[in-house]
Amino acid sequence: MDNTILIFMLMTASLIFCIFAGYYLFAVLGGLGFLFGLIFWGTDVANVVYMEYYGAVRNYTLLAIPLFVFMGNMLQQAGVAEKLFEKLGAVLGGLKGGLALSAMLISILFAASTGIVGASVVTMGVLCLPAMLRRGYNKGFASGAICAGGTLGILIPPSIMLVVYGATAGLSVGKLFYGAMIPGILMGLLYMVYIVIIANVKPDYGPGMPIEELRGISSWQKITGVCLHVVPVLGLILSVLGTIWFGIAPPTEAAAIGAFAAVLLALAYGKFTYKNLRAALHDTVTTSSMIFAIIIFAGMFVAVFTRLGGGDVINRALLSLPVGKWPLFVMMMIGVFILGMFMDWVASILIIIPIVTPIAGSLGFDAVWFAIAVCVVYQTSFLTPPFAYSIFYLKGVAPPEVSTNDIIGGIWPYIGVQVATLILVVIFPELVTWLPGKMVG
Repeated sequence: MDNTILIFMLMTASLIFCIFAGYYLFAVLGGLGFLFGLIFWGTDVANVVYMEYYGAVRNYTLLAIPLFVFMGNMLQQAGVAEKLFEKLGAVLGGLKGGLALSAMLISILFAASTGIVGASVVTMGVLCLPAMLRRGYNKGFASGAICAGGTLGILIPPSIMLVVYGATAGLSVGKLFYGAMIPGILMGLLYMVYIVIIANVKPDYGPGMPIEELRGISSWQKITGVCLHVVPVLGLILSVLGTIWFGIAPPTEAAAIGAFAAVLLALAYGKFTYKNLRAALHDTVTTSSMIFAIIIFAGMFVAVFTRLGGGDVINRALLSLPVGKWPLFVMMMIGVFILGMFMDWVASILIIIPIVTPIAGSLGFDAVWFAIAVCVVYQTSFLTPPFAYSIFYLKGVAPPEVSTNDIIGGIWPYIGVQVATLILVVIFPELVTWLPGKMVG
């Protein structure tokens, strides 16, 4: 057997074993990378540790990560989602499934304001799930809407995943932002269509608010409430994406503008206190440190894996198959899906993107289009057990009567919607490529 193939098999098997053994992911990646590098490469592997650390901390694009995380945490401390749910619930609550629609709309707005799945799912779970259960919503129906809506934060820009992807693949983060916008919003709209259909086919799944309760809220109150709380959030979104669109600032500076706008929004809501600022900064440091630790050690693992020929083994295996480019595309998407099921998205992106990106390029796929197709597939990883982070996030804050089985039972239709979105992106690539082509900057 070729030594390169043997090393590839040993590294892959060791990685799978250590992940299932429950060790910390960054320690697994860094430890295996260093160990195999030391055995098969020599003491020069120590230089890789330094270079990956140095490359991560001086990568200007990655500075957007703590800024976007702070923006999301500041919005969470300001209670933006709570105000949005209160006002949109009053407007849509009379419809069948109206509260679920409100939660989904807020998830779309929150996704375009934070880019953090954990923050979106937890916030929606605390605010919306108890309210829907009190109205008699089916537990699986309500849980599925919150889990699926919360995961939109990883696709709809500004998304931290797109920042990491762009830095890893050497692509423009601004183009990735606008390439993901239409597929992300389309996915959210398809979620809403599903909610409306199910709520009308099975009225007991999502009953509307009582007429007596709705009569206590005037039309003027509904209009002013939506304007006062939706417009500021849209302004924050435009402050980030608009500066990128018109070429005023690249994503890192746009993230700084968004962070400042989030502080102004907290001031406007009267929630900019020392306690809230400290909590936002603490959560930002915690989350950013976790992401950067995985970036550094996953980069080390990939560098050793590539240096020892692991990437070449995969490339030769795929490109030697007697099939066309679309079967190969499907195989790569299945690989992304499987890796996303069993590994944190940061690590899986850093491992798989350096491998599949050259293959996609050799097959003639547009780089931005292929990136967004991969990111749509990563949406499913947040909802598919065993390592479905959205399920765990929601279960952690859900009322005791909501079981894990209730949540899992409610998410499967949304996985179908995610697959449908991927199919639409494949059939109509302009859904991805049109907006980036219109950018001014």
